[in-house]
Amino acid sequence: MQYKKFEGIIINRRFVGDADRFYTIFTKEDGKIMVFARSVRNIKSKRASSLDLFSKIKFESIEKNDRKILTHVDLIESNREGKTKIINIARLFEIGELVDALTGEEDPHVEVYQLLDTALVNISRFVTPEYLYRFKTRLLKELGFYSPSLTDSTIDSYIESLIERPLRSPQMTA
Repeated sequence: MQYKKFEGIIINRRFVGDADRFYTIFTKEDGKIMVFARSVRNIKSKRASSLDLFSKIKFESIEKNDRKILTHVDLIESNREGKTKIINIARLFEIGELVDALTGEEDPHVEVYQLLDTALVNISRFVTPEYLYRFKTRLLKELGFYSPSLTDSTIDSYIESLIERPLRSPQMTA
């Protein structure tokens, strides 16, 4: 068993059984990782309030049989201001999907972590659609996928060609 401490942002979650969840967390140290949280959906769980989507957390995990198991969580920032309007929530889901789809597991990118953190903190301040376009271009640049010929109308189809499937989150705003 290997014990590690991380700082990260929750970008996705999946339900497992009645009380468990898998979380996809983009960490500063190891990039995107999957963490199993046992009994986090129980009503008595003390960790559940800290494990909201797009929250910045410090957590500890142990690795057992090629699976990271969450042992302790501390909430750093809930990014509550960005979760108050439906348009911001839709943008949060799109940002989370982009980072999840374009980054590899356990491939550290400190610049992408800082970009994601900045985007989540400032999302409620920017109401123009060009904010999301700027995020996408910066993310593509940091990951080495950027092409100067990309425009606002072609960037989504380019990203879809990279991940080889349609993006799900833009359908939420349509």
